[in-house]
Amino acid sequence: MKKTVRALYLLEFFVGFAPSVLVLCVGLIFSPIFLTGLYYGAPEVLFYLSLVISGAFGFWGAISLLTLTLHPENENTSPIRLRVYLVLGLIASLVVSLSIVQMQNLWTLVFVLPLVVTVHLAFVQRRYLFGACN
Repeated sequence: MKKTVRALYLLEFFVGFAPSVLVLCVGLIFSPIFLTGLYYGAPEVLFYLSLVISGAFGFWGAISLLTLTLHPENENTSPIRLRVYLVLGLIASLVVSLSIVQMQNLWTLVFVLPLVVTVHLAFVQRRYLFGACN
């Protein structure tokens, strides 16, 4: 793969995931508060904690997918596990995007970008991701 194509994949990944990673970092910073809320009997905090955990797994899957795209000779995650990670991340991203849409905010596009980038990288690596399904 040419260096310019790799640079474009990296640029696409960083532009698409930067705002969502910032929100994920805020969620990780607040995760002790979520656990404290669970301890004190606030079950609704479990929803936010599950979003943070799913988002972290999804981001890990997206990083694995990008690594597989940039270096196809290095398979670092099995296709089944990678699909699970990506589905968890897509669910978390969709929930956050839909909650922002309900607030009628213009930031919705920013939080839909990870979905677009993930679908693009999954399309590029479709033979690896869905080759085991045949």
